[in-house]
Amino acid sequence: MISWLNLLPGLGMIAVGAGAMAYWYYKKRISPVYFLLGGILWAAAIAIKLIMDLTISPALAQQAMIIFTPLAAAVLLGIYYGLRTGILESGISYLAVRFTKLSKSGFDEAVALGIGFGGTEAALLGLLSLVNTAALLMVPELFATLPASAQEQFALFMIPVPIIERLFTLFCHVFATVLLVYAARFHAIVWLALSILYKTVLDGMLPISNYLLAGMGTYARYGIIEVFVIAMGITGLAGLAWIRKKWLLRAPDGNRTNE
Repeated sequence: MISWLNLLPGLGMIAVGAGAMAYWYYKKRISPVYFLLGGILWAAAIAIKLIMDLTISPALAQQAMIIFTPLAAAVLLGIYYGLRTGILESGISYLAVRFTKLSKSGFDEAVALGIGFGGTEAALLGLLSLVNTAALLMVPELFATLPASAQEQFALFMIPVPIIERLFTLFCHVFATVLLVYAARFHAIVWLALSILYKTVLDGMLPISNYLLAGMGTYARYGIIEVFVIAMGITGLAGLAWIRKKWLLRAPDGNRTNE
């Protein structure tokens, strides 16, 4: 069954994105431009990924499944999709930061850039969820045509799942962004590599988990995947505290550009 309560995940995801920006703005009085630039960087990376999904990615996936065993294909596709995300999201952002005034950003501004990146993603995914759910509510016959696994996602106890996922994914985006800004500001490319690796692991696990968990029920699969996302988000939060200490040791006045 689907009800109006199923609009809550979309609203919650929008709240995660908008709320994070509002919180950081009022806490640090950061210029909203950083949130906007973060959103633009996200859009640039997603545009390229979309083009790849419409061109080379399906062919690569098909060939991998023909040539290799299912497990090997899942691992190789995990590496491909993971590296694609890492290189495009962190790589493009690094170039934009490295060769602009963003390379002088302080820690708080780097966090704002990451919030703009992840917050834009959360808000737009929330909006898409709202539109899709509203369409199903207005034309209930459409809901009956969905596969059983898709219908199960509308169970009321699943409502918090996408909201929690977006929150912890936001933490991941912020950590990865701060790493690449640190790399650009202090000319230390190893931190860009760490940012790329972190996002590679985050995104690369999906094809692998889809294969390994294929025999499980929908709710069990979601539960395991969400535990992984939460663990990555907690790692990102801990990483933010760690990289902030390193940042301020190298630049005691580097919390903000204008300090």
